[in-house]
Amino acid sequence: MKKKLLSAILCVSLMASVLVGCGSGSGAESGKTEESQDAASGEASEDASTESSESASDSGSASGDKVHIEFFNIKSEVVGIYDELIQKFEDANPDIEVEQINVPDATTVLQTRMSTNDMPDVLSHWASDPVFKEMVNNGMLVDLTGQEFLNNIKEGMLETTEYDGKAYCLPISMNAAGVVYNIDIFEANGIEIPTTYEELIEVCKKLQDAGITPFAMFNQASHAGQIEAMLQVSDIENYEDAYAKIYEGTAVVEDYEGFRLAAEKIVELNEYAQEDSFGTTYEQAIADFANEETAMILGGIWMVPTINEDNANLNYSTFAFPASAGMKTVVPYQNDHCLAISESCENKEAAMKFLAFMAETENAQYYADMDGSPSYIEGVETTLVQTRPLLDLFDKEDNLGIWPDQLWQPGVVDNMYNFTDELVQSGDVDAYLQNLQGIFVK
Repeated sequence: MKKKLLSAILCVSLMASVLVGCGSGSGAESGKTEESQDAASGEASEDASTESSESASDSGSASGDKVHIEFFNIKSEVVGIYDELIQKFEDANPDIEVEQINVPDATTVLQTRMSTNDMPDVLSHWASDPVFKEMVNNGMLVDLTGQEFLNNIKEGMLETTEYDGKAYCLPISMNAAGVVYNIDIFEANGIEIPTTYEELIEVCKKLQDAGITPFAMFNQASHAGQIEAMLQVSDIENYEDAYAKIYEGTAVVEDYEGFRLAAEKIVELNEYAQEDSFGTTYEQAIADFANEETAMILGGIWMVPTINEDNANLNYSTFAFPASAGMKTVVPYQNDHCLAISESCENKEAAMKFLAFMAETENAQYYADMDGSPSYIEGVETTLVQTRPLLDLFDKEDNLGIWPDQLWQPGVVDNMYNFTDELVQSGDVDAYLQNLQGIFVK
């Protein structure tokens, strides 16, 4: 699957007139949407689920003869983009109304709804994510194989999101992770783009000496686990093979120095974060960066819409998170966003119309223009310049590495984030590595 997706991404690079750019993960992780932890318990998740379901029910009864579709959007950064597209869709289909739902801790809420047979009609997710695989394996998603709108996918790219040759989603975009930085701050302080991790730390020291906060961290959302995934693609040689061996029991975490190196970097990077990073949410950290309160933020393409909403005039760009001296810098990539229909959806025809609408070149182009991510849809080109440095690296296959969480088993992500959160607070690398061994073996 990796080789096919790499080929597909290279195809995107060649077809786009201007390449630009993560976030899930995977997603970075990802490039994935970083989830708020305000809904701190299962009870809160259930409340959010119930509220969204009741809202959907109320909306349906109030709409008369209109068909109601609940669209559970797990990707918070593109809510505004979908608001515009949904309005356009409803104007063209006055007999259908689409209610977009986006809640804090969306992944947990969705998993709660999965376990209670309360699936939304349409949902967004990441095609390579373990939870998405779980939905496919449990027969919870409609098989879209053969649907005419899938013909709009660029050649060779649909199969990168298929399972056993079948399509369970409409892939919308891809993503890449790296460092987002303020061009004006860098230039004013005579700073060049770092090409090694050691140079990045020197940049942090120089900024700090100048009274500038180097990084906006959002530790309230336990984002460090996402950083861990980003670091692994460069720090652990053949990390895909490493995970396979750890899972099968023929190797342990301590056998790979890269895990320790990545953990030590996480601790060090957080020394250059803003005060009270553990009280800072994902959204607030992006706002702090957009308002020029920090020079950098760790993330990727997926942050573009939110940054532009917060400050449309910000002069910023991206660069790949650099590997240690003597090691190869690899850019984490993933399927960033896809749309699926739940098997329990009572209005599948209307839901299919919505997916077909999203597969139209004009609508997919609007999404790409606003989001800045490479599109799966034929004829769509990305035109934002901020993330071009990341996507330029797609020209060489060995510059890319899939998000590690795509190799993890279901349930590992949350544990990984929690243990990385503990690592940032305690600085205890040995305990962290022991914890990783425990969750991978489990």
